Amino acid sequence: MLIPVTLFVAAALAVFSYSQGQGGPVAGLVFFGVLFVGVLIHVCDPLIQKGKALRAGSKD
Repeated sequence: MLIPVTLFVAAALAVFSYSQGQGGPVAGLVFFGVLFVGVLIHVCDPLIQKGKALRAGSKD
């Protein structure tokens, strides 16, 4: 569910950036930057969950 939400947030921010007169290249960088952050969070989520499980298990 994170990827579609990130896609629409990225599109909204890119349209807003373009409407403020920043131009197409800046709007593209905003779009792909936000999309990249969303994908990075999605890819790193299993590693984060594994780290949480290890920390919870070590509290003996």
